[in-house]
Amino acid sequence: MERLETLLACILRAGAHELADRPDVPARVVISEYVDLADAFYGDKETGFDQRCTRSSGRELRPDELAVPGGPGKTAG
Repeated sequence: MERLETLLACILRAGAHELADRPDVPARVVISEYVDLADAFYGDKETGFDQRCTRSSGRELRPDELAVPGGPGKTAG
C-alpha cells in the first residue's frame, strides 16, 4: 500500500472498510461505487487495479454474497 498513490490507497481502504463493516450495503454496490470513484480520478490502468482489489476484498470478506449460482467455490466477477 505504501507504493500506491495516496488517493488510490484511500479509495481501496474505504472500499475494504465498507465491505468489512457495512453489511447493510450490498457488496456489488460497494464494488461498483468504488470502481466509479477510481474512474473519476484515474485512467483505465488504475481503475482496473481498483476493481480487481475491491472484488478480491469482497470475495474474501463476503464469500456467500458473491458466490456464483451453480458453482461451489466460484465467485462472481
